[in-house]
Amino acid sequence: MHKNLLWGGLGYCSLLITLTVLLFVSAVEAKTYTRKDPKFGGSTPYTQQQKERLGIIDKKKYTTCRLMKRVKSRHTGRQACIYKGGNKTYTLMYEQNCPKQYQCVYNPGGTEPNIDDVIDSLNSIKK
Repeated sequence: MHKNLLWGGLGYCSLLITLTVLLFVSAVEAKTYTRKDPKFGGSTPYTQQQKERLGIIDKKKYTTCRLMKRVKSRHTGRQACIYKGGNKTYTLMYEQNCPKQYQCVYNPGGTEPNIDDVIDSLNSIKK
């Protein structure tokens, strides 16, 4: 009889500890980034710029990407434009007219898109 009470007590304690941990985790995940509004006493969400300054989110960096190659599909007539930017930043766009350069998101250390994969994806696109 004492063993049943012991196991029941241990089960109850482990259940209580599990529920406490789950409640704590959900409270931490539900945290929203807000600031106090001095005019009304309530809270308002941070702006994008404030989040960047506080380090809550990372600010996107841009670089100039220049046209490196144009690949045309013989079957569909569509073309893919491959661009290269600073520190091996590669991007791929499907356009009718490829601009010579544009501002793309800085993503250093990338690999050049495989031409065979580009051709296959162009051929798979339906008009």
